[in-house]
Amino acid sequence: MKSKQTLEELNAENETTTLDNSSEAGGVNAFIQKNWKTIIILSAAVIVLIGLIYLFQANSKQNEYNASKYLARIETYFLEGRYEDALYAPDSLPLIRKEKVKGLIKIVEEYGSTKAGDRASLYTADAFYQLGKYAEAKTYYEKVISSKIPDIKLGGYAGLGACNERDGKLEDAAANYLKAVELISEEGLKLRYMYFAGLCTEKTGKKDEAIKIYRDIINYNKFGEFNNMAKAGIVRLGDVIE
Repeated sequence: MKSKQTLEELNAENETTTLDNSSEAGGVNAFIQKNWKTIIILSAAVIVLIGLIYLFQANSKQNEYNASKYLARIETYFLEGRYEDALYAPDSLPLIRKEKVKGLIKIVEEYGSTKAGDRASLYTADAFYQLGKYAEAKTYYEKVISSKIPDIKLGGYAGLGACNERDGKLEDAAANYLKAVELISEEGLKLRYMYFAGLCTEKTGKKDEAIKIYRDIINYNKFGEFNNMAKAGIVRLGDVIE
């Protein structure tokens, strides 16, 4: 059996361990000394990034608040059918809290990335449509179909379908009406846009596709106005109602 280590051997091992630890510490210190500028720059960059994130969040909340405030001030004119006033907010409109009100177009320009900005975009599209400015309306309807708010997106597809139909682009109109249908929960409105899609498809000469849409209406609701109109469409296309 090997005899116990001598005091000298133990001391030698301790010195070796100490040297190894010193070497490791020296390596870390050397790395820091060599790269201290890079380390400081990276640390500063992280701090700046965190600051920018907080600033962005704060600005987003402020923008949402401002957009909602300005939209609330102008939407009364839209709801009253004063579409020119709603769109452009002329100087003749009264001040609110000593501030000039912003028109819908201006709200969209400044706050289009907010939820209130999305609603302002839909109001803008509807206002242009009511004024008979369909090209302008279409531009804003195309903008709101990318909204994350279902009812805004729905309004975009429905409005775009109406613009397509006026332009004679019946296939596009039918497609957009059906996209609106997918987002509608209210039965009457769903049936209405299904019927619009059926009519547009019928006018394109796509008989089988139109009949399918009409049958979908009948299957969805066995009674009511659109059920009867769908049946009339099927008969009109020469098919038999089962």
